[in-house]
Amino acid sequence: MERKIISKINLFNTYLDLDVKNNTDISLCNGIGSLPVYYYLQYKLTGEEDYIVKIHNIISRIIELINDTEVMVSYCNGIVGAAHAFNFIKNKDILSSEAFTDIEDALLAIDDNVAAYYIEQTKSIADIDFLHGAFGAAFYLVERLSDNKDFSFQEKVIKLFELLCNIILYEIKETDKVKELHDITEETHVTNCGLAHGHISYILILSKFLEHFPKNELVRETLTKSVQCVLEFESTNANDLSQFPSIAVNAKTANYTTSLGWCYGDQTISLGLYKAAGILKDDSLKEKALRLAYINLARNTTDKMFSSRDNYDACLCHGLTSVAYIHKKWYSISKDEKFFNEYERLTEAVLKFGENEKGIGGYQKRLGDGKLEDSVGLLDGIIGIGMFFIDYLLEFDDCGWDNLFLLDVQ
Repeated sequence: MERKIISKINLFNTYLDLDVKNNTDISLCNGIGSLPVYYYLQYKLTGEEDYIVKIHNIISRIIELINDTEVMVSYCNGIVGAAHAFNFIKNKDILSSEAFTDIEDALLAIDDNVAAYYIEQTKSIADIDFLHGAFGAAFYLVERLSDNKDFSFQEKVIKLFELLCNIILYEIKETDKVKELHDITEETHVTNCGLAHGHISYILILSKFLEHFPKNELVRETLTKSVQCVLEFESTNANDLSQFPSIAVNAKTANYTTSLGWCYGDQTISLGLYKAAGILKDDSLKEKALRLAYINLARNTTDKMFSSRDNYDACLCHGLTSVAYIHKKWYSISKDEKFFNEYERLTEAVLKFGENEKGIGGYQKRLGDGKLEDSVGLLDGIIGIGMFFIDYLLEFDDCGWDNLFLLDVQ
């Protein structure tokens, strides 16, 4: 299998070397923004200095695009995501001294501007999305606390998190108001239980904040209530496909057919609950998270993994790659070989998925209408699949790459 994986990585590299010359999308999740981390993994695997050169070159290109074009702010598609990738690389001790200094100076300016922007712009639940809103910025900023020791910066980070907490607490009250409702409309308040846009990202990022500021009672209260809110949606029917919905009004009217994978589903819910259990020192919650992981492990056929056997792909967002990788995470946590065996089996399935002549190295992302298209992105394309393959070859040499999409749970 290793030889096939290396062959796929080489195909990806050939395509990316050409694509990067014309690709102007700095998106961390869908464009070239994650390439510095991709090349870092290649360097860890091979030790070849050419990848260090590529890292410097792609960082320069992304900075040039930021300076010369109109770019978004968000974690998924904008400056925040690119800055997070730069911060990741900066802390790996591979940059030239000049590049290191230039990047840190730029990040210090970005820190203040991003914090001020989101404090000003964040008003309601519509503004706090992880991929596209304030929680993506909050994630980047909390990761910067280890390097940016400026007191005024720390105050801004705390202010943003407390603003986010007040919005979440208000929304949880709105959820409580409709939990017994049977007659619902399109206007009825809904709750998002997922990672990409909902409570699991809140839980993971609030947990990271409390690792820095464990005595902040508002954030601790919000973390606790966010966990409780998610648990309110747990299915009581053993025959349901999933234990939790993706988006729902309440448990009475919820649809329990959520696929496994990263963006939504029981796998990232299990990791989110496990992370919160450690922060809250809640052994019963930790046990519940592990039980959920085993239920997910038993969803070991295509029909059980995905709500539609014809509507999935191999990508990280909601495809086979993330299903496999999260089983590896649970092996690292539990040391139960069953998780590792499923990870191995699904890695072979990811390889087999690419055995066709269409796409980039055989891979395409599936769109909402069922159509397929080529993509290079971290979440929806070959960079993410490539990182997954390189991680497989690195075995358990943890480079921290899964921090990019909030899966650095231990």
